[in-house]
Amino acid sequence: SRLEWHRLYQALGARPLSVGFMWQELPKDEDMVVDEGRAPLLRRKMSGMAEAFEAGPWPPDMNMCDPNINLLVLFDRLPPKAAIAAAFEQHVWPAYKFRSCMANGYWEARHATMDLAYHFLEVEVADEAGIDAWVQTAMLEVLSKDYPPWKVTLLNPRAGRPALFFQMHHAIGDGLALLYLFAPALGCPDGADAFASIPLPAALLPPERRRAPDESGGAARRDCCCGPSLSFVPFMRGLMMPALSRADDELGINAPLRDRTPYIKFNGHRVMTRFPLLPMELVKRIKNAHSCSVNDVLMAGLTGALRRYGAEVKGDTRLQQQGDKIEFKSMVMMALPRPMDSSDVDSTLSNNMLFVSCPLPIDEPTALGRLDRTIEAFNNLKSKPFVAGVASITNLVKGIAPRGVLRQVSSETFSKHTLLVTNVPCTTVPISFPKGHEDAQGVREMHMVFPNVIPQVSIITYDGHVNVNIVADPALFPQPEALGTMFLEEFEAMVVA
Repeated sequence: SRLEWHRLYQALGARPLSVGFMWQELPKDEDMVVDEGRAPLLRRKMSGMAEAFEAGPWPPDMNMCDPNINLLVLFDRLPPKAAIAAAFEQHVWPAYKFRSCMANGYWEARHATMDLAYHFLEVEVADEAGIDAWVQTAMLEVLSKDYPPWKVTLLNPRAGRPALFFQMHHAIGDGLALLYLFAPALGCPDGADAFASIPLPAALLPPERRRAPDESGGAARRDCCCGPSLSFVPFMRGLMMPALSRADDELGINAPLRDRTPYIKFNGHRVMTRFPLLPMELVKRIKNAHSCSVNDVLMAGLTGALRRYGAEVKGDTRLQQQGDKIEFKSMVMMALPRPMDSSDVDSTLSNNMLFVSCPLPIDEPTALGRLDRTIEAFNNLKSKPFVAGVASITNLVKGIAPRGVLRQVSSETFSKHTLLVTNVPCTTVPISFPKGHEDAQGVREMHMVFPNVIPQVSIITYDGHVNVNIVADPALFPQPEALGTMFLEEFEAMVVA
């Protein structure tokens, strides 16, 4: 039968790509079936990637927290809880993963209606600092498996801006999937479509938003990880990258090598720190002056801030001097295309992303020198053959290795790096939520919050500003606010240099 063939295909080709570089799942989960034991329970077999996230993508002795995606959104005034719940019921609850529970490799729809008491909470805090303090605990929460794995908490401070905190298990999908899901609920000036002002590559846009070749000067749309015109040298460089990668040198801002061998253990101590807002106008001035990308500028600024922090706050002598070559890398997440159908919201809910290792020039003493070397390093991410090489070796390994081996390789790969960086673009114009509601409120700031085994820096560009936060072990970053200040100052230094 069709279902049996689908199961065979999934068993042969849909193992989780957890080698530490690429995570991908089937475009759709297995066909819906009815559990005859207790109608009207509906069950779907999870994709290989969703099942891996449910079971845990890391070795058990790493003691890693659950892989939740957390989103912190700050407003001047919160929309009413009833309006938020109505928007979720209209745009989110219809997606079967959002109305199903995780059940040992299956999605099970156990709730006929959305449980408002569980999914929507209100918490009172003292101020914005109280919001951040509350997030420190909530970001490590284990979501109940008796309900669909997501929650919304409205944080009402007695002074300062209020916030909405959204939690979702990674088995549902990745950050880009969330953007697709929530876009219809985001109000833009003059009633415009949110995707009209999100600077995504054409391959990641919904089909109706992709420009035809003749609309872009005759240039064909660039696809990721595919295409006939592969260049052999960058392809082989990507293919060999996992084998040739070595552990970062010991610095004051990473764990000692003995603690990273064979891999870092998660100690449960993590602090989230929001950086001061960075004006995009400043970033674009540097970008235009040096003919590079926004991401090049942001990564060069982050590298400079980390160098200063290590030298000035941690007293690292290797970062205080010049001429010492230092192995220092970041894992960088790249979103990959996935099926998109505006009439089928479930088709967008997947985990389809590529983690690529990128060297960062923390040993470079000057701001412009770091920018030049960062541009050179990140040219790999702009190379289709290089990305295809990384994807090819990952697909090969995941196709032959059992899950236990993949967990081991993944954890060892991450532990060779000092940090992980994600960069998600949002609209270039202000948005309100929920769209169309008389009490819709303007979004002022937003942050993806990820506790990880290594420090994670999350970046969202929104409405003319760059929103940045770091989640890190306070033993490595005891004064994280200083890092945020140094981050802002790096861009000022690049402008005047």
